[in-house]
Amino acid sequence: MERTSPSKTYRDLQNTRDECFAEQKHRDLWLFLYSSRHAQREFRQPHGPDNLGVPEPSRLVEETSLLLEKFSPSESWQISPSSEQLAAELSGFCFGITYAFHKRHFADGFIDILFEEQLALYDAFINKLSSDEEAVVFWLHNLTYKYGFPITELWQTQICSEELMEAFIIKNLKIKDLNPIPFFVFNKKGDHPPGIQISPKKYQAAIYEPWDMAVFINENDKLSKIKEKISNLWPRPGSQVIGDCNEYKIALYIDRGKCTVSSVLSSLRLQIDQIKEYENGLMVIAESEELASLERNKAKAKKEMSRRLSSTIDRLRLSEGLMSKRWSVEKSNVRRSIGLYLWDQVNTANPFRRGRKSRKSHIMDLIDRIKSEKPETLDFYLRKFSQYNSPEKTTKFGDSATSMETVIREMEADYYLTDSCIQNYEYLTPHDVKVGGKKIK
Repeated sequence: MERTSPSKTYRDLQNTRDECFAEQKHRDLWLFLYSSRHAQREFRQPHGPDNLGVPEPSRLVEETSLLLEKFSPSESWQISPSSEQLAAELSGFCFGITYAFHKRHFADGFIDILFEEQLALYDAFINKLSSDEEAVVFWLHNLTYKYGFPITELWQTQICSEELMEAFIIKNLKIKDLNPIPFFVFNKKGDHPPGIQISPKKYQAAIYEPWDMAVFINENDKLSKIKEKISNLWPRPGSQVIGDCNEYKIALYIDRGKCTVSSVLSSLRLQIDQIKEYENGLMVIAESEELASLERNKAKAKKEMSRRLSSTIDRLRLSEGLMSKRWSVEKSNVRRSIGLYLWDQVNTANPFRRGRKSRKSHIMDLIDRIKSEKPETLDFYLRKFSQYNSPEKTTKFGDSATSMETVIREMEADYYLTDSCIQNYEYLTPHDVKVGGKKIK
């Protein structure tokens, strides 16, 4: 991955950071929407979910609620919570207890600072559970890890695609204007590079997978020297150790048969930057007084702030996959909301209802509706669709049969993109679907 240059102006770096945060929230929202539909649909199948033995959603939610009551008895609450507050409390508990379980069994470098502070509390709670209660935690973790969100939150009432279209098309809202969904984002199975186990000394994780190279580093070690050592030792047989196993900040345990030098160095670089920022404070927003001071007489500190901010941007880009070819956030919100609406209309309608409409009929009805309510939206499907094509202003570019066929074809593509994302509970781009086809889990 090409690194973000810290030599850019600080204002340009701030703009890039804001764009990354906006896209991160955008991807979290849509991945959550796709995953929730997959999770809920899977449990409605006649033969149940793919994983045999998974409890029914209602039963697992009930047993999780009992664990929450045991963890935080309701009589200790000062006021009686609303149903929304109780749902948020349940999802927070689900995240916390699965995070503690995950840290016991996986070394993928996943760190949530807020829940790290509560880790000992959740660990102590898990240690007191019965075998049946531990089984509940096991399934909560398996399902949360599968999707990347607390499973209890995914099983709650779905966001209406009609409301999303209203928000993104008619009201022209941004994601920041919506209610915060999802509340929690977990690590997702398969997102971590294979063959690399990560264990920061401060947040040590158990190492279960085989490894044949260990790298122990401190935050001030020069990456170029570590890279040279890794490259030199990589082809050598047998176990290889780099660094001091007693004095380190981060340890990487590597299975060289499952990864590359490049993937190891990317993980290493991001872990070093992450540890630095957790210790020094995340470089997200600098106060105006601080910036003014830097402008006056702190060139060195300003350079360091730019370096840290560029590092934050790189970590966001890598962790969220923001290097791939993709739509703008605005276009993506519009077209994905339309695709989701069409998918809901086709797949959630009663299959036995008389006069059930075809997908193309739904598309034609939606085009007519958009043309009457917000015609410029169709410019996302065909450039200048809503604009007049003559000085007399009697016809528009979108009035021709060819233009209409193009919009229909593109909306069909949005439907199939949505279907691929839901089937694979993954955030895919049109480029992913066109080039690689549908991903199979």
